[in-house]
Amino acid sequence: MSTVYTLNGKVLKNAANDKWLAKKEAPAGFVMNASNVTITVDSSGQVAYLAWQGPAYPNGYNGEGKQFIVVNNNTNEFVYADSAFMYTTDPSSGGPDAIAKANISTNSTGTLIANQIPLTYGYGAYLAVALKPVIYPITEEQAQEYAANLTITILDP
Repeated sequence: MSTVYTLNGKVLKNAANDKWLAKKEAPAGFVMNASNVTITVDSSGQVAYLAWQGPAYPNGYNGEGKQFIVVNNNTNEFVYADSAFMYTTDPSSGGPDAIAKANISTNSTGTLIANQIPLTYGYGAYLAVALKPVIYPITEEQAQEYAANLTITILDP
């Protein structure tokens, strides 16, 4: 059975082909979660990067003004997100912040800030979260656990 859409009590059909109009779904946005993350732990175990290819990969990306949603269900007191969310050139480095530092640790919404480095340098090819342990070293397993409980979505990237 198909769905019939109405507006002001009138049935909506395409006049050209007499077919029912389909309901358009809202775009899901650019979703970053454990299913598409790259995890890199530095050799000292002082930092782990959760990185995702950016919306313009392999080019740089500037998400200034784009809306984001962070869902962070992490409760591990031994690992914390240090530098919120950054524009980076590769999955194992840092870069300028894309979200203010306070917003990544909890469920939040807001607006991305500008990529402070010209796109020609490639920052924004990846978007990354830096994880730092309370007690060193951080392990890849801890980073994976953190990633499993974090989703960042950029609406209309």
